[in-house]
Amino acid sequence: MIRVTFFENESGKLRGFQAKGHAGYALKGDDIVCAGVSTLIQAAAAGLEKFLSEQVHLTERLADPQDVFVKLMLPEALSGEEEKAARVILETLELGMRGVAGSYGKYLEVRRCRDELKEV
Repeated sequence: MIRVTFFENESGKLRGFQAKGHAGYALKGDDIVCAGVSTLIQAAAAGLEKFLSEQVHLTERLADPQDVFVKLMLPEALSGEEEKAARVILETLELGMRGVAGSYGKYLEVRRCRDELKEV
């Protein structure tokens, strides 16, 4: 199962996300759940890179194809316009993930969390 956790601040605004695991829907190369999740993450990361002046904090690990780990956190200091763009991108990512989970909930879990340190 892929577990995606979105991190929010005290006021409920998204600050980043973490995805880990493998869906197990099908064999490597045929797993549409993993492909969908990967595509959503890549699109969000590309959008954040394009619209933010500072780099996001990105951690990726692939120790084994069954244990994928990606964590992306926004930079601390963003202008008002950049923060709005980042929020729209992250909220769109969350909507996409929840849409996939709605159809493939056995393979994808999506949740929100306020304490990112518990999820590392």
